[in-house]
Amino acid sequence: MLKNNKIFKTSDLQKLDKYTIENEPVTSLDLMERAATVFTEKLLIFFPNNHIFNILAGFGNNGGDGYVVARLLLKKGLNVKVFGLHGNSVLSPDCAVNRKRFIDMGGCYIEVKNPDNLQPDENSVLVDAIFGAGLNRPVTGFLGNVIHRINCLSHPVVAIDIPSGLMGEDNGENNGAIVKADYTFTFQFPKLAFMFPENVVYVGHWDVLDIRLHPAILREYPAAYYYLTEEVVASRLLIPEKFSHKGTLGNTLLIAGSYPMMGAAVLAAKGAIRSGTGLLSMHVPCKLKEVIHLSVPEALVEVDRNEFCFSGVDNLSRFQAVGIGPGIGTSPVTAEGIRQLLSVWQGKVVLDADALNLLASNSGLLELLPKGAVLTPHPKEFERLAGKSVNDFDRLNKLSTFARLHQVYVVLKGAHTIIATPEGECYFNMTGNPGMAKGGAGDVLTGIIAALLASGHSPLDAAVIGVYAHGLAGDLVVEEQGMRGVRAGDIADKLGLVWKKMETYNMAKQR
Repeated sequence: MLKNNKIFKTSDLQKLDKYTIENEPVTSLDLMERAATVFTEKLLIFFPNNHIFNILAGFGNNGGDGYVVARLLLKKGLNVKVFGLHGNSVLSPDCAVNRKRFIDMGGCYIEVKNPDNLQPDENSVLVDAIFGAGLNRPVTGFLGNVIHRINCLSHPVVAIDIPSGLMGEDNGENNGAIVKADYTFTFQFPKLAFMFPENVVYVGHWDVLDIRLHPAILREYPAAYYYLTEEVVASRLLIPEKFSHKGTLGNTLLIAGSYPMMGAAVLAAKGAIRSGTGLLSMHVPCKLKEVIHLSVPEALVEVDRNEFCFSGVDNLSRFQAVGIGPGIGTSPVTAEGIRQLLSVWQGKVVLDADALNLLASNSGLLELLPKGAVLTPHPKEFERLAGKSVNDFDRLNKLSTFARLHQVYVVLKGAHTIIATPEGECYFNMTGNPGMAKGGAGDVLTGIIAALLASGHSPLDAAVIGVYAHGLAGDLVVEEQGMRGVRAGDIADKLGLVWKKMETYNMAKQR
């Protein structure tokens, strides 16, 4: 299983820190020093020419981190000022110690009693150290007003670990104030909130800083959320053996296209043919077969009885995996064809686009899905399957519940595409870019996953590898021609380079 790169809930943070403190062993003050040191190093990489830093320090350990950062910057001879935002709150022990250390070495400290008195230096970088990841209630009142003031300033803002006011998982009906950071440097692992599109305005660009929490607790402590990296994904990719041939690398059946939407079939075919399947068979309406012959000559073509839409498949015995959905339409004839298909096919399958819309609108089809089926909805398609969501965290819970209930893998497409498993785990993809938000990109993904299934990958590996490779191909396109010019076909064309990159990475790791 893919167990690297966990995302822990913020409620677990104290346990991770406590284990590290007791078993390294290290004092809590030294752990704070370590975290603030790596933060300061990253801060100066992003702002190497800035000499003025204003730290906004709260009363908890996040504020303590801020005081250490201030002291480290002061030691480097930089212009540093700390605005103490404590109100009547008692400082945490480590925060109190580091506040005293900063003041004792001559640091400039200003206690803010009124939000209007917060007057940052001109041309300064603001460091948000007001609240950390343990926040469990909306920020209102004095500190809420401070945050509103910060958000009205033009200064660049860098958050320590998490933007103040943002909760690590569920913001729910959060009517409180949240810092809008330009950068967030987070400790040890990304926070779940970073993966949700509704939070991008607060998090900005984020990086993970390794503060060397104890490896045993990171390895053994359970998590339900993970993020994908090249190391994790490339290690799952099956490499063909020396004596492999087209018969051993799988025969993929793609059921795609209808009279107005044959482009979707072509794009899915190009995704599959570039992703390692030994044979690709395209099942298309009989009047439209020439489109595939001319566009994807590598594909075998079998025709449907219907002239212009999918109505059923007679023989599935030759195939190792089936992909269905791109451009097939939602006619009653096609719905009945899917019903017949799912009644007899219990092997590997990926369903996308109109196949998902038919699942949502035809009672009983969901119950026919084979265990381990892969579904690849975009948010609106998932809403039709599982109902409306209040926010992104609610959608994540619905996604996990849906995958467990139906024993399927659900690939929810988006900025950080999520793969939900029947076991209740969720994997967040870290490749891809906004240029890929174009018609046809999802069809290419369907072809990729279907080909990976046919060539021997498990449903989880096919989904994880397919999503990561699809996003990486999009990133390669953007490197070459920018975001605006990306086409779905360009993504398929870059897949060869993606597989080469992964194979090269694997070989380098094996040396």
